[in-house]
Amino acid sequence: MQASQTLYAPFALNHNESVSSNTATLVMQSDGNLVVYDEFGRARWASRTVGQGWTAQFQTDGNFVVYTRNGRAVWDSKTAGHPGSRLAVQDDGNVVIYDGSQAIWSTGTAH
Repeated sequence: MQASQTLYAPFALNHNESVSSNTATLVMQSDGNLVVYDEFGRARWASRTVGQGWTAQFQTDGNFVVYTRNGRAVWDSKTAGHPGSRLAVQDDGNVVIYDGSQAIWSTGTAH
């Protein structure tokens, strides 16, 4: 069993790569969608970038961005300006970006 997974920038998820906790899996799917699945395989959140996304990058400025193959941003967490932030795939099923102890973005998938 895996506990919460914490990622620090720079970090990238490419096609079919994922990060998991006990109750959540964040996956960059081969169809271009960035999705959070729960422990039962149900999709709980998605970036809605099917057919567009190529890679999801957690950047050193604190922004989490889905890029096309050509490097165009098609989705982002709108958290730029928070260097040193961390992305956590939590045991409660939520995926959260923290700046220090403050949550600045989440998928809202705690359960």
